[in-house]
Amino acid sequence: MAKNLKRPKEERLSIRTNPSQKTVLAQAAKARHMNVSQFVLQVSLQEAERVVREETQILVSPTEYAELCQIMDAPSSPAPRLREALAQKPVWDE
Repeated sequence: MAKNLKRPKEERLSIRTNPSQKTVLAQAAKARHMNVSQFVLQVSLQEAERVVREETQILVSPTEYAELCQIMDAPSSPAPRLREALAQKPVWDE
């Protein structure tokens, strides 16, 4: 859930809708005993938080986690192309 909901609101957000969209939003807000602004803010924040979680967290099973740890703990394999690239003078130094 969004944090700091009690802080004074200083920012303004405007959206444009067509009449049918506004009607649906008003009906949904009324069903939740909110005004349209409260409803839109609450629902959009919930969705925004879900999207951020989805983009920043990777959920794996215990088996997948164990496999991932095993791969990360294993010695690295030689990377000759990487060594060659690191040995070259960077383009910004030319």
